[in-house]
Amino acid sequence: MTFNGSIPGDLRIGQTTRIRLELGQSQMATLIPRGGFYQSTGGQWIFVLDPSESFATKRSISIGRKNPKYYEVLEGLKPGEKVIVSGYETFGKNEKLILKKSK
Repeated sequence: MTFNGSIPGDLRIGQTTRIRLELGQSQMATLIPRGGFYQSTGGQWIFVLDPSESFATKRSISIGRKNPKYYEVLEGLKPGEKVIVSGYETFGKNEKLILKKSK
């Protein structure tokens, strides 16, 4: 690591520290948390909740970059839409899920 100017005063030579390294420019993106859905869908589609949150429908998406916590969604979702990211093994080949609130 090379510093432009003087070395920050709180660093010591030989010290181990964690850093966050960002390569490239930051940009706005639609992100979804990583989850079990990816194993069933390969990132090709996801269940999106209706605004009433009473049902969710299957929708095609396109995933771009990913990191340990999130997937970047390039197409198919609008910012603020809610999705189901848990595993889809029990959903079968359904196109629509009816959601019921538990008591």
